[in-house]
Amino acid sequence: MAETDSKAGGDKPEEAPREAEPAAEDVRSSEQTQATFDVISDYLRPGRENVMLIYILYVGGMIPAFGVVPIIAGFVIAVLNRGNGTEVWNSHYDYMVRQAVIGLVAMAISFVLVFILIGVIGLILTAIWWLIRSIKGLIAASRYEAIPDPTTYSW
Repeated sequence: MAETDSKAGGDKPEEAPREAEPAAEDVRSSEQTQATFDVISDYLRPGRENVMLIYILYVGGMIPAFGVVPIIAGFVIAVLNRGNGTEVWNSHYDYMVRQAVIGLVAMAISFVLVFILIGVIGLILTAIWWLIRSIKGLIAASRYEAIPDPTTYSW
């Protein structure tokens, strides 16, 4: 009986379980995910792509279906990247932060004044001011130009 136990594999060392190799689909999916993150990270680093993304978010925030969510997202990105770029892009970040603060305060005041009808005019004028500043900044960014006076109240 002892012989049958040793022949049955009692003396053989146990093999460690092998780790399964990733399937080709998993590798492709991982590579695609990494490529997507690389593309997204370009838009989050200080620079032209980031600045243009924020201006597009600012314009998108004027579409009523989106509400102020794109504006707030653009504002947060601008604040986080402010001071981390070159002189050209920092002028845009200063311009955008100032635009968001002034614009959102003007919108809030106008919204409160809607009840006396003067607020409607304020909302329309603020929206026009907002779009002009956003488009002006977008054009300057597409030409790699700095904003001449980022602390201005006008456009």
